[in-house]
Amino acid sequence: MSGCFCPAIGRNANSMKPSKRSMMSKYRHTSFYCYPGTDVLINKFDIRDEEKLKEIEKVYTLFRLSELHLSRPADPPDMEAFLEIHRRIFQDVYDFAGELRKEMISKGNSAFAHPDFIEPQLREIFDGLKRERYLKGLPKNELIPRLAYYLSELNALHPFREGNGRSVREFSRQLMQGAGYELKWEQIEEPAFIINAFVDSFYGDNARLEAILSEILHEKGPGS
Repeated sequence: MSGCFCPAIGRNANSMKPSKRSMMSKYRHTSFYCYPGTDVLINKFDIRDEEKLKEIEKVYTLFRLSELHLSRPADPPDMEAFLEIHRRIFQDVYDFAGELRKEMISKGNSAFAHPDFIEPQLREIFDGLKRERYLKGLPKNELIPRLAYYLSELNALHPFREGNGRSVREFSRQLMQGAGYELKWEQIEEPAFIINAFVDSFYGDNARLEAILSEILHEKGPGS
């Protein structure tokens, strides 16, 4: 989703979940990623209307995601591969595609990592994933909680200025391909289910995220 965020408290500073009203509140200040006086992200088409930008962004990102689905998964699925996924998806729309964000962002009462900490924290996440052999060789019942953990960590970090959800979902799809599974996010017809699961995970509850993963994660069949 597009929009400009404002600084707020950190992930662990508030144990209460934001209300639905606060989660839907308008972003509260203009950032250097946006056209002055607007909530519209500076883009390669110089579109100043937020709804029109969303439409053109959807067209180009769906095309790039379809390309990724037809390509071989990243091997290894490391931090560099994660950044490249974001670059591939958003290369047609934003100059910051593939770059870590450089300002604080938050939505409602949920604030994401300070820019100074993004790269070291991201490396820590991927170092852990490497130590766990990128989750290869695990049965489904052991894999799901580990996958949910890493997805929740990436979401809490929110390393990109825009497009975190799409990048995390595509990365996880490729990660699971390498582990011998198919992860089919498209099976979830209502996007709010995924959003709400990640909101819960931000506050330390991965139950809904694990339930979704259990539904959409499938072992790859012979020859797939």
